[in-house]
This record gives sequence, structure tokens and C-alpha cells, in this order.
Amino acid sequence: MRRIAAALDAVDALLDGALPASGPVQREPSPDGGWGGSHGAGFRMEPLWEGRAGHGAAGQEETGERLAALTSALEDRWGPHREVSLRALPSGEDGDGPVLPLLEELRSVDGDGPGPGGALLVWGPVVTPHGPRWVAVSTAPCDGDAPPMTVAAVSDVPIEEAGEPGVRRGA
Repeated sequence: MRRIAAALDAVDALLDGALPASGPVQREPSPDGGWGGSHGAGFRMEPLWEGRAGHGAAGQEETGERLAALTSALEDRWGPHREVSLRALPSGEDGDGPVLPLLEELRSVDGDGPGPGGALLVWGPVVTPHGPRWVAVSTAPCDGDAPPMTVAAVSDVPIEEAGEPGVRRGA
């Protein structure tokens, strides 16, 4: 369960770190040149682990088991999570202006992270020295030979579906 402990440490680091107050979304490279995370106005997001490439259902099952263990550990801390469908997140095309930058980044990180068909497991608000924050984890399904990737995100505004109270738009 070293991966779960490392994932919990990564979530703690995201919660403890400063979130950019403004600015465009920036992607960070990983040591191997892939996607190593993103940050922008009010959020940070990073990969927690990748499943095994080319292992199909077995790789997805292994990743699902790890996600379940991480979810259990986070529920021990903060109680039950809410599931937020990425398909139900507000879009910039709904006439209400721009979308929270984290939500746009979740949609755009396709193939390197959670694609638009996934779901977020969300906790919050979580009390931190920086004020309330929301934590989300998600796993992108395998796409061909690409391994599934589990990511964590921390936001200083609620992570909610369209129509839920408290959805704040980006600036």
C-alpha cells in the first residue's frame, strides 16, 4: 500500500500548498516528458499513479482497486464523497460566461488524464490553514494501449455539477 500512502502524501501537499489566485492554466511536464500536472486560477492538479499499459481489463481492475483504497482512506478523513460527473460539469457554451479553470483543464487533459466521460470523487469543503478547499480524485479509463491514470485536484472553490448551488465561474 505504498502507492496509497504516497497518494495521500500528494493530496496533503496539494492541500498545504498555495493555489494561484489568477493567471492562465499551465501544464507541468513529468520527468519522462509527459503530463506532470496543471495549475491555474484557484487550483492545482497532478497525477497520483498510472496503471499498467496494455493490460486492458486487468490494468483497469488494478487501478480501480487502488482508487477504492484511496477513496476509503480519504473517507476515513473527511467522510463520504460526492460523485460529480465530468459530463455534467458546466460548459462555457451555456451562455453564463467562462467556466472554472479547473473544470476546463479536467476536460482538456484527454489521453494524459481524466477524459470528459469520467467522474470525480469530491470531498469538501475541507478545512485548511488557507481556508476551505475541495479535493477531487479521478481515474481516466484506458484508451487503447494508454494506461489508466489517477489524478488528484485541489480547488479553492466548490467542484460541482451544472445546476448545483455554488458553482462559480472563472474570471
